[in-house]
Amino acid sequence: MEIKSGQTDDRIQNLVNQVRSLHAELDAEIRSFQSASGLHCLAGCGKCCLKPDIEATPLEFLPLALSLYHEGVAAEWQKSVESGDSICKVYNEGQSGLGKCTRYPDRGMICRLFGYSARKNKYSEKELITCQIIKEDQREAFDEASARINSDMEVPGAADFYARLRAIDAGLGGVQLPVNRAIAMALDVVMTYYFYKEREQA
Repeated sequence: MEIKSGQTDDRIQNLVNQVRSLHAELDAEIRSFQSASGLHCLAGCGKCCLKPDIEATPLEFLPLALSLYHEGVAAEWQKSVESGDSICKVYNEGQSGLGKCTRYPDRGMICRLFGYSARKNKYSEKELITCQIIKEDQREAFDEASARINSDMEVPGAADFYARLRAIDAGLGGVQLPVNRAIAMALDVVMTYYFYKEREQA
């Protein structure tokens, strides 16, 4: 593998660095959109995480998988996420504080996009991707933002960011799986990579 400036010879770490960089860009765009629109999640809500059909790519959860590997709990987590439950294993209803995500810094791209991004409809107009709670409780701000994203308000494009994710690694970033399967695959990729890497160095 060719080593470029700022990279190591660790393929997984390089992928994680690129994903984290993309997540940081997305987070910055989301903060800008939130500031311009006034839209915000309710403190301690987390209801969007309870959808049983959330899909994600393994690549967006590679930072989570690497963090768990370095903490020595990757194998334990993989068994947990493969248990068959459809609700995201990172979610914890009993967690106190602003949200219910137990691994918020390493949450996936889908978790970041929902609520504060847009997609194109069949008329090529931007539509906000958000929850019913925001639509109903913040109706005035939602209606204004829905109109302005097609004129003078910037909003992250979900398709654009997923295209950029795929560009990092088409295999891991190009397949959509139920969220726990995506996390399990990310964990498997990380553990398999370091298993063979350690064998080569032994």
